[in-house]
Amino acid sequence: MKSSIHSFIGISIVSLSIFSSCDRTPQTEELEVIPIEQAYQHPTTLKASDYFQKIRYVPLEMKDQALVGSNPIVRICGDRLVVISNQKQCLSFDKATGRFISSIGHIGNDPEGSHSLLGWQNAEAGHIYFPAGNGRSVVYDKEGNFVGTHHDLEITDGFYGIDTYDYLDANTQIEHLPATDDKPDRIILFRDTTLLATFSSHGEERSPLSGIIADIQGINVQKDKETGHNAIYITFKDGIQNCLIPTEQIFWHKGKELFFRETFNDTIYRVETTGLAPVKRFDFGTMRWERKDRYNPEKDQAIYPLDVYESDRILWLRFVVNLYHPEKWESYNAVYDKAKREVKAAPFKEGVEDDLNGFIPLQPSFAAPSGEFAQLVSAGSVVEWFEEHTGQEDWPEEIKALKNLTEEDNPVVILME
Repeated sequence: MKSSIHSFIGISIVSLSIFSSCDRTPQTEELEVIPIEQAYQHPTTLKASDYFQKIRYVPLEMKDQALVGSNPIVRICGDRLVVISNQKQCLSFDKATGRFISSIGHIGNDPEGSHSLLGWQNAEAGHIYFPAGNGRSVVYDKEGNFVGTHHDLEITDGFYGIDTYDYLDANTQIEHLPATDDKPDRIILFRDTTLLATFSSHGEERSPLSGIIADIQGINVQKDKETGHNAIYITFKDGIQNCLIPTEQIFWHKGKELFFRETFNDTIYRVETTGLAPVKRFDFGTMRWERKDRYNPEKDQAIYPLDVYESDRILWLRFVVNLYHPEKWESYNAVYDKAKREVKAAPFKEGVEDDLNGFIPLQPSFAAPSGEFAQLVSAGSVVEWFEEHTGQEDWPEEIKALKNLTEEDNPVVILME
């Protein structure tokens, strides 16, 4: 019997891709090339002044109904900060002041309930989608009001990969579906219940994986303490292995444009209503994943992209080396300066030196279509920073105000532009 990967991991993710009857081969030789392997071989210090002009600090308001739980993540949805944590919370705060607005969604079997609050958002519409099972999602706005329900047009049946979702505009949604034993890796574009287009994602025509539970030898979940990503390792009886990272980012926005990258691959595509247009290419050099090695558990020393963030000035790649060897994971940030056509890389744990304010190292975990980057820092980390830097007093007033925080307070959101 086949089972959807959604029902197994209990997560709905954001992504998109598209499949077309006339699949075109990307012409990578004419693309702008970003030399990632070269930057990885020569790591350096990343400095805030090279990439940002303004940094702002937003402490989130504390209320009984707005106590942010452990391991939270932050997203920007227009003028709101949406914070999700392990305590089955989704909370909305004002982006300008940090004032608590409302809770969004809830866990439950009622018509407005979901089985997870780790959903995906259509920032242009101001809507957030939470998975409710069997291809159904409940939809809320950023103020916490129930909007309605949504039904997927297609669901992957079997352990082939993860169906991911995103949006092209306020009314048009996208879904990426992995290749199965009888269907190619593809993207569908739809509005409500109407299919608008299907495009090739330039991925596999047919999956080499079985997708059947009976053919699975074991499943192991590892959490990377640095990046926070969970890696799900599925080992099949024939010896091949598939690594799924539910929170990796294969779609991202810059202004009105939507971009896509196939997992493992090095090409960046712009999503258009007629298909995928290649625009850039990461040069992974000798550390590129060849297609034949993608399910080889012995493969090491290859660069696997995790997240991409983009603004008009920079393109940010977060990647890991040694994907199939979690005990040897090496996580890196690589930032490409578009004007200088220069890329620099540094170990993830170092973050970005804040040479603008001399404060906590920066480590963005989200970027809005406007190019505004966001990072969550626990109140405890802020308190610890001040305790370790008692001799420094020349911070801006906005940072000095954070000295009033206690370890029990809600986190601080750092916004970078």
